[in-house]
Amino acid sequence: MGIIRKQSITSSAIIYTGFAIGAINTWLFTTGHYFTAAEYGLMGIVLNIAQTFFTLANLGTIPVLYRFYPYYRDNLPLEKRDLFSKATIIALIGFVILCLFTFLFKGLIVQKFSTNSPLLIKYFYTIYPLSLFLLLFSLLEAQAWNHYSSVAANFLKELAWRLYTSFLIILFLLKILKYESFINIFSFSYAFIFLGLLIYLYRKRQISFTLKTSVVTRRLRKKMLSLGVFVFLVALFTMIAKNFDNFIISSVLGLSANGIFTFANYITSTMEGPQRGLVAVSVPVIAQAWKDRDLKRIESIYKKTSLNMLLFSSFLFGLIWLNFHNAFEILNINRDYLAGQTALLLLGLTKVVELGTGVNSQIIVTSRYWKVDLITTATLLCVLIPLNYLLIKTYGINGSAAANLIAYTIFNLIRYIFILVKFKMQPFTWRTLLVLMIIPACYAAAHYLVHGPNPLLEAIFQSAVYVLLGAALILTLRVSEDANRLLVMGIEKVQGIIRK
Repeated sequence: MGIIRKQSITSSAIIYTGFAIGAINTWLFTTGHYFTAAEYGLMGIVLNIAQTFFTLANLGTIPVLYRFYPYYRDNLPLEKRDLFSKATIIALIGFVILCLFTFLFKGLIVQKFSTNSPLLIKYFYTIYPLSLFLLLFSLLEAQAWNHYSSVAANFLKELAWRLYTSFLIILFLLKILKYESFINIFSFSYAFIFLGLLIYLYRKRQISFTLKTSVVTRRLRKKMLSLGVFVFLVALFTMIAKNFDNFIISSVLGLSANGIFTFANYITSTMEGPQRGLVAVSVPVIAQAWKDRDLKRIESIYKKTSLNMLLFSSFLFGLIWLNFHNAFEILNINRDYLAGQTALLLLGLTKVVELGTGVNSQIIVTSRYWKVDLITTATLLCVLIPLNYLLIKTYGINGSAAANLIAYTIFNLIRYIFILVKFKMQPFTWRTLLVLMIIPACYAAAHYLVHGPNPLLEAIFQSAVYVLLGAALILTLRVSEDANRLLVMGIEKVQGIIRK
């Protein structure tokens, strides 16, 4: 777990710095009258469509890179590893096919969104450069992960990309850019980080491009083709599941409602920081462990990631929910976004369920039972789509959030049972129960026992009580080995600085 702990801590620090910058960006989008809710909603739906396009265009090549690269790394020098080259060519062909397909069905898109979301139709063309460079960056990101360079990829994706967005927002606020120019330049945001990662990998000698078919490819091509097809379907279903709510909300309720839902979604996405860092480092390690048949290592990763992600996500969500109402007064956020508070609660609980079950997806998809990933994701889609549609019609964005909570709970329960039955592994320990007792208790103590004369002081007092009480209980009871080790490392670094 050494490399996982070290890189995940660094990645998490980068990710949360990025979230802080993203929070400032979100504040600028939602405070005052710089951007309308519809303009902010457009940003959310354009990014979601770009993610969907990326998933369709890559044709399952990126999961193949993760699953089979250990065989290339162990048997071939870098210049003869052709997997990345072939994956890039296949993905670019997929992108061209997708572009032709969307041109063919442009009339249907206009029909569905022109009434409630005219801005989407006006700026639909911006999706193409956004999708293309997201695709190219994601291919390089997979290559970086396979060379244990996830920190560099996370720096560009989580931090540099948000700084680029901040720069564009500042230009807009200074009236140097009009909204049309802002959205057009933003559509090339992934081009910026793609070039950065390409230069980094080239200088580190972690990337090469060759069209000559290697012996490893000839030996594994049937397995890779089979995996690519199935994982493509899984990724497609997953992306539809994650973005279907935005499409329905934009189509049925309009971009303003989608802006409010996007706001709630963004806030809860800050809980994913530990997951992004841990998954980035864990995927190649788990893939290698399957190759080496090291089940004990996989089980250790499963338990530790589950505990740490549950701890960090639930602790952070408690802090978010504690300060939600006061934040509107302190930061002067447009009160229209208060309509998303129930959605925020339900989406936050959904994240806790997802993160608390650990890296179950990565364990399944890198194992020989990777087809189960397709079955479980298809089940998720079968539950989520009709439930989402019905509940949005009746309860608006709150219905969508409720549908997510129900569907993802069922989804993760199925995966939990499969791994338990097939591999005799499960991620929960008595420490899991401790987390589920400590976090609500700390929230209740801060919320009901601490009050302030104004929103700012109340937020400071309540947050201080919640954080200090929570940290004291978590560290004293030794809930997480990694949390205690992080404290020791911090103390040692401070002592080292003092000695100097």
